Amino acid sequence: MPYHYPVRRYVTALLLTCLLSLDGCYISPATEPGADRRETYRPIYSTYDRVRTVETLDPQPIRTAGKIYIKDQFLFINDVGRGIHIVDNSDPASPTKVSFVAIPGARELAIKDSILYVDNIIDLVALNITNPRNVRLAKRVENAFTYAAYPPMHNVRFECPDPEKGLVIGWERAEVTDPQCFR
Repeated sequence: MPYHYPVRRYVTALLLTCLLSLDGCYISPATEPGADRRETYRPIYSTYDRVRTVETLDPQPIRTAGKIYIKDQFLFINDVGRGIHIVDNSDPASPTKVSFVAIPGARELAIKDSILYVDNIIDLVALNITNPRNVRLAKRVENAFTYAAYPPMHNVRFECPDPEKGLVIGWERAEVTDPQCFR
């Protein structure tokens, strides 16, 4: 009888393996074309001319605060994806908003002397900040960066970008039929 115990154990393991492997052979019922609708992300497009427009505006409310840079008595606050807020902090008890520099896609900033360096989606812009109320474009390096043509989120499906429609400047949640891209 001692020889039957290992055989029985082997047969049980073999049957269990067969059952588990057959469980993966389930064929789901066919669906109609276009029935695979999920919540996904859709690209938001803009033209290169529109994206490359940098302008100094009146102070704006901060939507998504990013990095903060201090130069002299001024604070330069990145509003992620929108631009840079300039705040006079000469009286820290009562800071005063000076202006907002609209820079689409701005995520990073650095300052050296009186030049503010900011990414502008795919370009690098150098801005003269000598007069914080009237910031001027000093130089633009076009196509300095490659941009991610996919949403910043992970494990999501999205509508594949179409370069013919323009430059992807953002993503919106949308229900897309049969999304072909995944990240």
